[in-house]
Amino acid sequence: MNQRAPLTETAPTSDFSWPDFDHWQGIFAAAGVVPPGWEGLQRPPARGSSEAESYCQRKLALFTEWLDMLSHRPAVWAHYSRRGIRVRVVRQDERAPCPACDRFNAREAQADMNAMPPFHPGCRCVLMAMPAIPDR
Repeated sequence: MNQRAPLTETAPTSDFSWPDFDHWQGIFAAAGVVPPGWEGLQRPPARGSSEAESYCQRKLALFTEWLDMLSHRPAVWAHYSRRGIRVRVVRQDERAPCPACDRFNAREAQADMNAMPPFHPGCRCVLMAMPAIPDR
């Protein structure tokens, strides 16, 4: 059987361009927030420094995780909607506010994929089933 190595093992180790990463990096820096998984990624290290390789690998890991999670959003929504289950967005880490997630936290999710987690690379928000409202 022909199995492929994970992207993190086959991708080049030099820094790669990822505008969304830079966008989120700027938002978190401006807000003074370091989401879980972003520790040490607030600013890129100098090229060729001893930290540069680790930084690139962590950036790549966030990228691949982000793409994987985004690809699953439609299936997750379909799972709940087929069963008639209402869901709400819940932040798993309430220690620090998140400029991307706060506006969605505790809100009922709708079919709009942009209103479902993950909202940013490294997002730890989840969908949680809402209790059914009993008929009266």
